[in-house]
Amino acid sequence: MANRLDFLFQEWHRLGGAVLLAEIDPNISARQPEDVIAESTAYCRQSGRLTWVVMDWLIHHISDVDENALLDKTRENGDISVLGVLCDGANQQQPNKKFTWLMRACQPHKELQPFFLRVASSPLASQLARENSLELFRRWNYYSNELRYLTS
Repeated sequence: MANRLDFLFQEWHRLGGAVLLAEIDPNISARQPEDVIAESTAYCRQSGRLTWVVMDWLIHHISDVDENALLDKTRENGDISVLGVLCDGANQQQPNKKFTWLMRACQPHKELQPFFLRVASSPLASQLARENSLELFRRWNYYSNELRYLTS
């Protein structure tokens, strides 16, 4: 997984994402944003850092996204409920009709669970996240008390 996350961070860097890298791999070029977003949704629950990078990029670049392609690619290679979380959070920061349209096309997770998988492995973190869960995550059938934006 770490190698795939590293690869995704390289792609986000190439797309202009707010990601710091120890080393830039000149051999990696980014795919289309819809491909990178879709695959990232499959890894966001494993990496808070990736979640915030994707959400920040969406806030600033939603006009560059083909929402139909993004939905199709996320259904094939990602997690549609995570896309809902990302669009919902981005829309709170920078409202846009594309976010609204995407959120309507996304479905919440089938059962309530921690958004970040590392929280699920800690009884105390899981309890705190559940007790202080943000509405943004609850709308998508997750619980988390973490939300931050890289830029405003």
